[in-house]
Amino acid sequence: MREPPPAGRPDPGAGARLWRGSLAQRLRLVSGLVLFAFAGTHFANHALGLVGLDTMMDVARWRVAVTRSIPGSLVLGLSLLAHVAFSLVKLAERRTLRMPPWEAAQTILGFAIPFLLVPHVLGTRVANLVDGTRTTYAYVITRIWPDGMGYQTALLLVVWLHGCLGLHAWLRLSPLYRRMAPLLAVPAFGLPAAALAGIVTQGRIMERDRVLARRFDAPDLDARWPVPQVDPAISAWGDTVTGAIYAAVALALGVVLIRAAASLRARRFSVAYVGGPTVKSLEGPTLLEISRANRVPHVSVCGGRGRCSTCRVLVVGGEANLSAPSPQEAASLRAIGAPANVRLACQARPSGDVALVRILDARRESADQHLTNTDVAGIEREVAILFVDIRGFTPLSERKLPFDVVFILNHFFEAAGREIEAAGGWIGGYAGDGLLALFTHPDGTGPACRAAFTAAGRIDGAVAELNRRLAAELPAALRMAMGLHAGPLVLGRLGYGASRGMSVIGPAVNLASRLESLAKAADVQLVASAEAAQRAGIALDGLRVETVAVRGVRAELPVIYAPRAADLARRLRAPAPV
Repeated sequence: MREPPPAGRPDPGAGARLWRGSLAQRLRLVSGLVLFAFAGTHFANHALGLVGLDTMMDVARWRVAVTRSIPGSLVLGLSLLAHVAFSLVKLAERRTLRMPPWEAAQTILGFAIPFLLVPHVLGTRVANLVDGTRTTYAYVITRIWPDGMGYQTALLLVVWLHGCLGLHAWLRLSPLYRRMAPLLAVPAFGLPAAALAGIVTQGRIMERDRVLARRFDAPDLDARWPVPQVDPAISAWGDTVTGAIYAAVALALGVVLIRAAASLRARRFSVAYVGGPTVKSLEGPTLLEISRANRVPHVSVCGGRGRCSTCRVLVVGGEANLSAPSPQEAASLRAIGAPANVRLACQARPSGDVALVRILDARRESADQHLTNTDVAGIEREVAILFVDIRGFTPLSERKLPFDVVFILNHFFEAAGREIEAAGGWIGGYAGDGLLALFTHPDGTGPACRAAFTAAGRIDGAVAELNRRLAAELPAALRMAMGLHAGPLVLGRLGYGASRGMSVIGPAVNLASRLESLAKAADVQLVASAEAAQRAGIALDGLRVETVAVRGVRAELPVIYAPRAADLARRLRAPAPV
């Protein structure tokens, strides 16, 4: 199956999924984005050292005017406090310290940042507030060059790597991000390298010149250095803040360890994985934490934050022993249309025996690979589906040599595929002498249905032209039957090993296939659901509309019978309802 096209057809629900989670999760996310934006602009300012010190300082004046203003200081200060506080709470709430390597790296780097950041803040922002020190680039680079560059480099790289890991863990749910990732790798690696190069360049220039005042413009000639009696006070504050950070991290880790020690005497119950092990656990951890603590492979693309549904499980026993779904879990499950006995493992906390099936089962040897590809987990989209099949092809193939059969089919697929792509769709798969075409649109199902009807009409004309070109090869003209419907589908990678590929799952696919069968039975070229036609903006008056019983569908379905798909496509009118 071909991949969905890379441009023009994003997942309309991807943005909403990125902001799922509890209020605390969203606040931690927003505060992290603010801090990452500050770090990014700060490092970009460093990189201007490759141009010149005057350029660095000119841009810094504008940047500092924002970040050191009262609103800017409040936003940055509150973001830093909120991000650290929520991260400490998250650490304290853990029932196990086992986690994927990327999450462990992000956590360790995150808690290293405050220890590295305190001396930098004290030497710049606090020195400016307490003593009025003009903390320009000339001042800062002189203080850190060359002995402090190791510390400065460590701070810059730890902050940037932590932020990039967090941003990647958040955005990899987005199809747009996955397409842009190769391009985003350029600033991800290039910005910190350029920032360090800018500082090193200016540090060497200052060391060469030796006379710092020559490199100052007029406003900086009165730059003040911290007076001796203030430095000890600043150092004492630094010791106090560092001690408080140590105490906070130790407290969070202590809560985890004390809880683990207390669990040794707590009542345990069974968590049985269908097709896997049965493990013992105690009340408190989530099902995902239980899986991790017992080294049971369990997919979780968002790292257990409740933003995706990849860790979901089918509860086949002990459903009453699970905690009630939280609002964010209910929203995620509602978005995928999950039944009542499907839960998110990262949110559900058992209090008694439970039996479950991991809907997405990650094998131990390939779990990490699956974690980096959200297509494995499945993406739900509203899609218009068009089934196209050659009628009466089996008798034709029996009278032709295998080479001739392949020749005819490839020309048919080429003609149909060209029109599908021209209308904005893509081929989702082949089955014998038929194909499945899919259409999505960022503005909703209406434009997607219009594209599907347009493609059907164009295929009508393309196959007519193909019959003229292959008249000498064909005992009879190729005739088509098409079925068209629209509805929610799950797109994901299915299969095993090298045969794994993109596929689609959902009742809408089966229904479109049934409509194609109705077209064959009724000897018409296209049967489409009336719902898809109305979404496309096609007027139903004057058309053959019947309510039929479709196998696999409980209620009868109004459908349109079109002898020629091109005639129906000509009825399209704008604008289409969404």
